[in-house]
Amino acid sequence: MARNLRKMLKNMPESLAAFYHKHIGTIKDGIARYFPHAVDAPFFETVSGQVPLYDQDWPAVYDSILLPTQEYLDRGGKVLRPVLVALTLEAYGLDPSDYAAFLGAIEVMEDSSIIMDDYIDNSELRRGGPCAHVAHGFPIANISSCTAFALSHYLFYNNEMGLPREKATRLLNAFAWEHIQMAYGQIEELYWTESNVNSVALSQYLQETIARCAFLSFRGPLRYAAIVADAPAEDIPVLERIGEYLLIGYHIRGDTLDMSPDSDEWGKIAGEDITTGRRTLLINYVLEKAEPGDRAELERILNARTTDERIKHWVYDKVVQYGGFAFTREMARAYHEKTREQILRLHISERHRQLFSEFSDFAAMKRSV
Repeated sequence: MARNLRKMLKNMPESLAAFYHKHIGTIKDGIARYFPHAVDAPFFETVSGQVPLYDQDWPAVYDSILLPTQEYLDRGGKVLRPVLVALTLEAYGLDPSDYAAFLGAIEVMEDSSIIMDDYIDNSELRRGGPCAHVAHGFPIANISSCTAFALSHYLFYNNEMGLPREKATRLLNAFAWEHIQMAYGQIEELYWTESNVNSVALSQYLQETIARCAFLSFRGPLRYAAIVADAPAEDIPVLERIGEYLLIGYHIRGDTLDMSPDSDEWGKIAGEDITTGRRTLLINYVLEKAEPGDRAELERILNARTTDERIKHWVYDKVVQYGGFAFTREMARAYHEKTREQILRLHISERHRQLFSEFSDFAAMKRSV
């Protein structure tokens, strides 16, 4: 994890790398609070607010609930969501070091939701290791994902930050609204995939992506931090739009990398979207642009859920032939520009505007998740 962190910081813009390095210890401390490497009765009492009536099998609790998520956390992702929260808190006058639990909760939410994505997609690898359902089976992966996701919210349900009642309610309402949106988007994507829908419009795809992913990437973290930090009312919708634009560019880049990884450390199997039959932006674009014979063959391949590398390469060649990569590169670039335009509207210092812009630049370079 340390080697990956050093490499990531080397690739970051200088000011953002310094900010990241300054706050990563606080973030890790916050994560450890939610996901210790051992659990006992006091931990249960803290997170549940009640004393167990009878004895618990604590090793079983850890192995079934904490361990699968802990493995994802230990492999180390970019931790971009907590960094974005820390940046927003500081931009509006708070010290991120006072909000370690908040930062840790955001990362635990992220990793527990990734476990869910992985078993829904039946993925095999994540961050260079086996997905939770591969290592522990689908039942344990599901239990860990759902319970860890709920566990990461106790800070807010219990109002442990001591927020005024009105602010605490606003924060809970924001979580609830994002949860509902995420469910709508997830169901829509599942329907398109399971029903082999081959006529998804670009506008439908973009809205589904925002609904499914903006909870944590990146609208949600910006909104939650803005509420906690008492950001000006006029800045909150701007921050939300920044989050949506950031997400679209980041997600498009991820779909492109699935088809054509640009690093040996991508940590996932190339062409996984083909195997799952997922209707990504690239796939939808080729379905729309392809000649009838190629379209029919692509539909057949997607419906077959193939793992054949030769067939995956055929799809790759068709993406190149019909200009799919050029299309997604241009769209990602356009949303990067939209993000930077919105950043200029924020009522923050020039230093923090620069950090937001550098964060946007770094997200646009996405190499892994």
